[in-house]
Amino acid sequence: MRAFLTSGLCAGALVLALPVTAGAKPLEREHYTFHDTDTFTDTDCGAPITIDYTADFAGVFMLKKGRAGDPTPYYFDNYSGVETYTNTANGKTATLAHQGLYKDQRIEHVEGTIYRFTAIETGRPVIVYGPDGRKLIFDAGRIRYTFLVDTKGDADLSNDEFIADDEPQVAGPHPIFFDEVNFCDFLDLLR
Repeated sequence: MRAFLTSGLCAGALVLALPVTAGAKPLEREHYTFHDTDTFTDTDCGAPITIDYTADFAGVFMLKKGRAGDPTPYYFDNYSGVETYTNTANGKTATLAHQGLYKDQRIEHVEGTIYRFTAIETGRPVIVYGPDGRKLIFDAGRIRYTFLVDTKGDADLSNDEFIADDEPQVAGPHPIFFDEVNFCDFLDLLR
């Protein structure tokens, strides 16, 4: 389940860790890559199954200067990735592909050092391909997030404190986002 949730957790961590706007030269702009491998045995979904897991993610993220003199930066992340799960006993493979764009749209001062962030994620954050390479299910469209953060009054993102969030507004099919497919269903593809 840990690897199946990688995309959501990575996106969530980015949402909470950093906030980008259109306009001036970015404060930061970086291309990134991430590679991970693991072998694990799942015993939560019926008969034990041992999985070889690989993940490759890449993208570009930017931080842009806050608006109207506000020190709070805006965050932008254009990402893509592939996660591959292979049953070590029979060689069956299933794949999760990710492609999307996350960006802060609006940052509003609430009071003191507390700000309300409105951000969107668009694209196809998760696509599930079965052992035969056929696309089985996917999330697509737009998700709008709204959350409160205490920025401590500075541009140092490492000390920001997440306070609360609203229920995301979802447009388009997002069966994976809404947990209509769970990790055990995904592992069943490999049996």
